[in-house]
Amino acid sequence: MFVIAAAALSTFFYQPHPPQLTERLYRLDGWRIAVAHDTFTGQVSCSLSAKDMRFKSDTLIFHIGPGVEATHAVFRLDGGTPRPVSTAFREDEANGFFPQRGFIDDPAGGDVALPADRLKGAKRLWIRASPANQPRYFNVSRFNDALAGAKAAGCSDKAFGTAS
Repeated sequence: MFVIAAAALSTFFYQPHPPQLTERLYRLDGWRIAVAHDTFTGQVSCSLSAKDMRFKSDTLIFHIGPGVEATHAVFRLDGGTPRPVSTAFREDEANGFFPQRGFIDDPAGGDVALPADRLKGAKRLWIRASPANQPRYFNVSRFNDALAGAKAAGCSDKAFGTAS
């Protein structure tokens, strides 16, 4: 009897705690924006991604395939001149990505990281990992709009995290 009374009282006085993490999701032309707010610390963290693309630390990471060696890949913007991804290594490393030792987020390979500022105004991106691979196409035409949408939703540059 005492146990039943104690259980009834504990349910009566129990106040559920508010969630410690709230997340809002948005979609913009194929891009997914996730804004997470930690109610305890007040910190905001964000992610911005689309099919086989994700934004982190001022860098767009393109997934070209599992286990694909991408260190010597070549990319082309809007039909322009092909350029080796190695031309972006210094900027990638400054943003926390280390292509020479494998990418931190996917050590098995298959990712190409390009600084977001190199893609400003671009609509189409092709990446070819090697002459033996077919080029992969990525539609980056709405990336700047999606990034602006994320910032309007409360994401600061720091909210997208760092690679390390």
